[in-house]
Amino acid sequence: MWGRFAICHLQIIGNKTVDFLPFDPDVEISRSRRRLPHWFQNGRTYFVTFRLADSLPKSVRETIAHEKEIWLKQHGLSSRDEIKLLPAAKQDQFRNRFTRRIESLLDQGLGNCALRTPENAKLVADAFHFFDGERYRLDSFVIMPNHVHLLVCPQSPHFLSTILQSWKRHTARQINLRLGKTGSPFWLDENFDHIVRNSDQLERFRRYIAENPVKAGLREGEFLFSAVSD
Repeated sequence: MWGRFAICHLQIIGNKTVDFLPFDPDVEISRSRRRLPHWFQNGRTYFVTFRLADSLPKSVRETIAHEKEIWLKQHGLSSRDEIKLLPAAKQDQFRNRFTRRIESLLDQGLGNCALRTPENAKLVADAFHFFDGERYRLDSFVIMPNHVHLLVCPQSPHFLSTILQSWKRHTARQINLRLGKTGSPFWLDENFDHIVRNSDQLERFRRYIAENPVKAGLREGEFLFSAVSD
């Protein structure tokens, strides 16, 4: 069983601290993309967000996607991959306008919020812990009512994309069985992932994960939070 204790109404499950390797610009990077760009560098830690299929209405998703396309064209970019070429101030402008806007909308608890149910959230947490220390090293995570944030370090030869796919496939099947649902997607296909650049950024992501339930105004039992421990 995992050790459990409560601090400020946050349910905390102890994980061992992950050995951290920062992003190295001199090491080979694998790139892929669907709607979002994805970078992979072996042995690095990632901040990952994925959400339920109904977490944002289709009309909202389409509006944001259209506004992103216009913004990119106005700044001479053909895809989101090229945002890293912009000055830091412009990158912050993009994050403030779109990424943080989406995060704010998610925190409003839109959709059916199936993960608000403790039994469903525990199925997701169990999946995270199942191969911890074997296929990946798990850091902090929070399971919100309609989305998940986590820090994870894949272990060679396993890739982040296959780890995420395995988690989502398994938990979708288990939770849909509990809910008596078939044929409808549980998770949104796309994920957001970011290679953690340095130890300061790692700590910022840990704080963000820990503070997300408070920021969203959630009560004890409406989320599941796990923190690293020494």
